[in-house]
Amino acid sequence: MRAYGHETDGVTAVPEEAAHLVAAARRLLDEETLTSTVDWMTANAGPTVSGRAWSTTTLRRRLRNPAVAGLRENADGELVKGPAEPLIDRETFDALQELFTRNERGQGDKPKHVHYLSGGIATCALCQGPLVSRSTANGGRGYVCEAEGCGKVRISAEPLDEYIGERVLAHLKDKARLKWLVAIRDQFAAEAKRAAVFLEQLAAHKAELARAYGAKDLTLAEFKAAKAALEGKRTEAMSKVRRGKALDELPELTPEGLEEWWHATAGREQRRALVQLVVAGVRVGPATVRGSRRFDEARFDIEWR
Repeated sequence: MRAYGHETDGVTAVPEEAAHLVAAARRLLDEETLTSTVDWMTANAGPTVSGRAWSTTTLRRRLRNPAVAGLRENADGELVKGPAEPLIDRETFDALQELFTRNERGQGDKPKHVHYLSGGIATCALCQGPLVSRSTANGGRGYVCEAEGCGKVRISAEPLDEYIGERVLAHLKDKARLKWLVAIRDQFAAEAKRAAVFLEQLAAHKAELARAYGAKDLTLAEFKAAKAALEGKRTEAMSKVRRGKALDELPELTPEGLEEWWHATAGREQRRALVQLVVAGVRVGPATVRGSRRFDEARFDIEWR
């Protein structure tokens, strides 16, 4: 039986089915649950090739298969170009694998809140340490200071993220700031193109490294170090490519265009990309009243880029 998205030869793409897999991948990466995405596939793509309704296992297995990205595993367990026509791009495939692995480690099918301020952008106003994402007592997520000797700042993540998003939109109503945003977007787009070229050349770099090791021009330790360095560059390049794609999907850069895009079109990852493009940091102070759940704007100090 053929695999969904490819003809019986396992190589030729079926365009309509490929489009549905691309849409499913985008839904998952935009934090839709696997269950809701399966329901969407059944309703919009129809049954699987076996005539059954889609299940979470079936969709996950198909999107886990390297062939959907035109890849295969070689004898060393590395992913290399395979014979199948790619249905989704490599960056999307890798992002899906990270998502599935994260879910398998305990997050299950629960949708994950996308934190606009992740990666150290939110800091404690008392100790200047980064705030980390943690579960709250009511089952939500929060930003928490865990620095030794401090630990006095915590706040629910979603209200703060929503507030920062609103401030970003207000900040970008200024024409000079929009002009700056255009320049930064173009700079990151150029970086993304260079990163994409590097990713295309990565297989050749690895092959050259393997030949040098085989010819005993490198010791095992040198080979492992060089390979690890390449993997680090690959991770950095993929991050730049993803950022470039998110920014490439920005609308016409006018206050009205951004406002409509933010509320009607943008996915959460796209909104995070815009926030982190504009905001250098957010210092969060302790609650003025212990145990208060009131959202107090005076606690926050935004540093703009």
